[in-house]
Amino acid sequence: MNPTFDPTSSRTLNPRDGLAASDLTQLWRVQAGALRIDSAQAGEPSRFMRLALPGDVIGVEKWVGSDDAMSLRALTPVTLVPVLATGAEMMHILMETVVVAHQRCREVVSLRTGPVSQRVKTLLLMFADSVNLDAKSTAECALPNLSDMADILDAAPETVSRVFGSMRRLDYLQDRKPQRARFDSLALRAQALIPGMTASSALQRSQLVGV
Repeated sequence: MNPTFDPTSSRTLNPRDGLAASDLTQLWRVQAGALRIDSAQAGEPSRFMRLALPGDVIGVEKWVGSDDAMSLRALTPVTLVPVLATGAEMMHILMETVVVAHQRCREVVSLRTGPVSQRVKTLLLMFADSVNLDAKSTAECALPNLSDMADILDAAPETVSRVFGSMRRLDYLQDRKPQRARFDSLALRAQALIPGMTASSALQRSQLVGV
């Protein structure tokens, strides 16, 4: 069941653009891109809660009358479309949103615990899958800037940068620009454990390939 929307009412956000509280008086579906949703309680620093990826519906909290203070900001170029639904269609959206919110909260755990190299891997695959779930090998996708990635992953920017450098040496990462990367998603997904992603690991891998 797909709620209808008026394509002329879509909204676009550039990276780091925020969605005003007044915009959350209605529901929006993320058509493309990714947003970060932060807890923004008065008098407290904002804290990362979860991501919103293509297909997710945002604004449900305000729509049902919740007084949770949140801020939403684009991590990559975002397109939002308004959701226009009533009756059974709206009930379907609310049920879907509960399931997706549970999934996004579980993802946060994997993004913020364990070795940083594994967290980076998880984030890359999440963004690759949000663009093309059927991608079997090389994937190219937009990524958040380094400071946002570090905050989402609860790691120092320098550590995240070193992981990307190690990924390049291991040939998982073919190209990386400030907010875009191309990588071998199949090879990366196959690695249950990435042993440190060090220069010695890269040498070890190249030796294995040559066998």
